[in-house]
Amino acid sequence: MRATRNVSDVSLQPILVLLSQSAGGNPSQYMVEKSFERHQLDWRYLTVEVAAEAIGDAVRGIRAMGFLGGNCARPHNRLAGRFLDRLGPVAERSGSVNVILRDEGRLVGENTEGKGMLKSIEACRGAPPQRVLLFGAGDLARAAACELADAGVELIVVVNRDATRAQALCEMLGERPGLSARVSPWEESIQLPEGFDVLINATPVGSQPDNGRLPFDWESLATGATAVDANLQDTRPRLLVEASERGLSLVNGLDIFLEQAVLNFRLWTGLEPERTVMRESVEEFLEL
Repeated sequence: MRATRNVSDVSLQPILVLLSQSAGGNPSQYMVEKSFERHQLDWRYLTVEVAAEAIGDAVRGIRAMGFLGGNCARPHNRLAGRFLDRLGPVAERSGSVNVILRDEGRLVGENTEGKGMLKSIEACRGAPPQRVLLFGAGDLARAAACELADAGVELIVVVNRDATRAQALCEMLGERPGLSARVSPWEESIQLPEGFDVLINATPVGSQPDNGRLPFDWESLATGATAVDANLQDTRPRLLVEASERGLSLVNGLDIFLEQAVLNFRLWTGLEPERTVMRESVEEFLEL
């Protein structure tokens, strides 16, 4: 089976590469190569360790060797954009590139993290959210906020330990007509409006038993709300356990990661990957 994309401008064997630091535990290569095998694609996906100061050389290497593109893991997601030929709209607004695609000889950076989260939420709820309580203002939170804004969310309240970063995110979101975006301080007892239909944790808080709790009142969530935690290594973090006990619907880090992977695979190959193959390979790799 041949890919539906024209890959005549890449190397004889299409090659993708993950630019990373400390890539141990990242399931991307195992998952993507399993998908190549399932679709009978003679492609390769490599994982390489790149120092932050060498990211420009790495991108130039992708261009020079005719690689098809790949992924950028943190911290390279915030560094690679300046060396690419063009950025997609979400990558440009969020300042973060997690996927690279060669398009007619030019390297294009985009961000599928936020879209992966939004797709996961929509699949869980059956519709986009309207009122979102977002913990975090880092790369994932910014990408998610961009996609939520584009989906027509009415309210986003951002809670972050660094209030300056939260305010910068809200100012960016404030450019969207019909969207109210505001900051709430990270305090032990936050006074929040009621009726949030989605709670998103885009921080490390709660991913380990001893690294704290999110400071919010469950009563601020609407009946039938959805709780989202992006932690991939633990698909049942404290937040989702407590949300499940309250009857809320759940989206975990694996759900989000797989939606990103589906989007990336489509961009690279023009094919629709088999989600079962992707999920089973990630679960096998992470021993979930």
